Amino acid sequence: MPCEILIKNNVHSGGRVNYTHPDPDKDKSGVYKKGYPVAILDDPRSFRGYKEGLPYFCAVRVTDGTKAEVEAMIASAFSGTSLNQTWSREIDFATVNNDMPIDGWRINVFATNPGANNFAGVTQAMVENYLTKWNALVVQATVNEVRFDVAIFEDGSQIPGAIQSQGFWGVEPTDVTFNETSYVEGTGVHTVEADYSLSSFSSDQVQKRIEDRGGIVSSNVGGVATFTINRTDVFQWFQQEVREALEQTIYRRQFYIPEAVVDTIIATGTQILIDHYSDDEQTELRGQVEYRVLDRTLAQVETFINNKLDDIV
Repeated sequence: MPCEILIKNNVHSGGRVNYTHPDPDKDKSGVYKKGYPVAILDDPRSFRGYKEGLPYFCAVRVTDGTKAEVEAMIASAFSGTSLNQTWSREIDFATVNNDMPIDGWRINVFATNPGANNFAGVTQAMVENYLTKWNALVVQATVNEVRFDVAIFEDGSQIPGAIQSQGFWGVEPTDVTFNETSYVEGTGVHTVEADYSLSSFSSDQVQKRIEDRGGIVSSNVGGVATFTINRTDVFQWFQQEVREALEQTIYRRQFYIPEAVVDTIIATGTQILIDHYSDDEQTELRGQVEYRVLDRTLAQVETFINNKLDDIV
């Protein structure tokens, strides 16, 4: 059974043509543009509603492919997950080197899908505030790569580490004194005493924050908490915060159909006229909607799909 791909035209609600959001970032990430795929269904009747015809939308009927086969083509030809996926920045980290005796690390953070124009690349301005919150120090920034140093507790220069950071505690741990009583290099387990007796932290707040970060509290009396935590748990929360901050939508769609193809569909596609009614009983005719559908094989569809990651603008 052939499937159909519903495609956006340049006419929006209210008859607005080529609508552009005044915020350029929101325009890219939020507005459906001409040529964006909107839906792909094996039963096209389910999206042939009153507003899914011209001038708002058109469609391509894949004569020899199901929705699953179209998505499989996207995976094999474009390494994508779905024809309708957004282009969202994806972040990863790579270890450059480390100093295990102090559990210090030099790490690169970068986008795995920056695009040919590096539009989704990582910059120092994007990440520095988040790195600083975890007591990390930027040492170098190049195209789509920021290199930084961070220690789990503190380095040999007595620079506070991630466990002593605002990122770990949620707020700046003012008036908290930290003492590392043990560090097992092989397992990455740190044992730390946190004296918060002169701070505004309550016993419950300290207990919850440590446990939320994956630590195990062995004692929490008299304003002093003793706990163990593994470097893996610290890195997990550190990296998660950076990911949440940076993995944002860049464009509403990563894949798109060129505007010229949309024009061809509208000009030469098969005309389908469907009556639409204003009630479930289908007694009051609301109007007749025109759909334009172009028949193409799966192989032909592949040839006119564009990937924004390849665009140079």
